[in-house]
Amino acid sequence: MTEDMKKDSLPVEDEAVETAETVENVETTAEKTAVLVRDVMEKVFVSVSPDTPIRDVFRLFIKHRLLAVPVVDENSHLIGLISSADLMYRSSKPHIPRLPFMGTKVYTNRISKYVKEFKNLLDQPCKKLMTKDVMIATPKADIEQVAAVMVIEHLKILPVVDNHRVVGMITRACILKDLYREWQ
Repeated sequence: MTEDMKKDSLPVEDEAVETAETVENVETTAEKTAVLVRDVMEKVFVSVSPDTPIRDVFRLFIKHRLLAVPVVDENSHLIGLISSADLMYRSSKPHIPRLPFMGTKVYTNRISKYVKEFKNLLDQPCKKLMTKDVMIATPKADIEQVAAVMVIEHLKILPVVDNHRVVGMITRACILKDLYREWQ
């Protein structure tokens, strides 16, 4: 190998070493900047017991502008979730016919049936209405992965569970706040 060839090869080796160090630095920086669920989740949240009447759950939803509440046992272990969709659609599905030749009598009969079902629903414990198979997030989960799951599964909120206990709630708003902070 001539002296000129050695001179030419040294910078290439130096560049390769420099590139490898840069890749390591980028990976280390990416690991350090990964935002975790625990960094952005709501740590103060409302939960209910399985025996809480749905009437009380409705009041909580309205008072606190909630999307969902975890249903927990006496040890704060997650046993279900009640969402606004559950309250609106699960037990009482209003069906109003769109047939113009049917008179208001059919229309009011359908509404009165819905009102009766709805009043019956309010007196039931929330364990009868809750979703039992609940998707969860963990405090150590990467927020980008959780956001992807929420988009794919059309979820607005997820309970955050650590050692079977609910420790927070992660919402789309939490994720958007983090994105906004990142872009500022």
